[in-house]
Amino acid sequence: MNHSSAPKVHIAVSVDWEGREISDENMDAFSSFRMVHPDVPLTHFLNAAYFCKDGADAQVVAQRIGALLHEKDELGLHIHPWKSLVESAGVTFRSTPTIWGVDRPERKGWPDPGHDVSVESYTTDEFQKLVAYSTSILEANGFDLSNSFRAGAWLAGPRVREAIRREGFVVDSSATDTKWHTKISQYALPQMIREIWPDVTSITQPFLISTPAGDLLEMPDTGALADYVSAEQMAGHISDAVARLDGEDRYVHIGFHQETAAKYIPRVIEALEMVKKQHSRSVVFETLESSAYAAKKDLCDNNKDDHR
Repeated sequence: MNHSSAPKVHIAVSVDWEGREISDENMDAFSSFRMVHPDVPLTHFLNAAYFCKDGADAQVVAQRIGALLHEKDELGLHIHPWKSLVESAGVTFRSTPTIWGVDRPERKGWPDPGHDVSVESYTTDEFQKLVAYSTSILEANGFDLSNSFRAGAWLAGPRVREAIRREGFVVDSSATDTKWHTKISQYALPQMIREIWPDVTSITQPFLISTPAGDLLEMPDTGALADYVSAEQMAGHISDAVARLDGEDRYVHIGFHQETAAKYIPRVIEALEMVKKQHSRSVVFETLESSAYAAKKDLCDNNKDDHR
């Protein structure tokens, strides 16, 4: 509960770095975002797979990633189990199950498969290796990570959650509502998400998850990512949170993918313009780490209130 000031909607805007490529057009899209919204920090979920591609030049990769980061941004970890990353970490690659649930001929023959494989297909020990290896690669190339994590395709089931907690991650942002995923409703992913997050909706607020390695603070990705959500839907999602302010802070999350920034970042830019125009006094833009700090304090305060 916010005792010191009027309640606010905390907005985190995140970027999922998929690990495929970093194109010039997507880099230009970031510049457009920064020009319009210089006050909005980004939470980058970085993927170490860029460094594992055949022929990758680590110095060039690091420079291209670094060019898109600002000092106020947060750097978390994101993992899709690309074959290059998995095998570099000393883990046996698995090609199934995929998020599609069907064969997609256009994906056959990919030089580096695995992006569409569920992270939950790996054992806890195997995924811990992927987390430890990814962290070491990113940090060796100059990227100091926070304690925040997002699973590829939002599929952070029990094995993934225990593995990341073993490696010191205390915040996860993989829970989401499949109401946003109608454009891919014919594939397996929405059902896979529902099986892992059956009780999560777009208004679900931060909550604690117990794992054998300790508790995780779950910060739901309440508005999914711009590939699936229009500017009007993102702005409406935030407006709904403002309307539900009733003596307590609310937490919302929107974002986009680095790999499709050129196509979808205009939606985020437009949505934030609408939000600033309508709700400037009721919202605060911050990193996920800052939101998590406030949310954890709220949870602790509420627990104290419950025991009085």
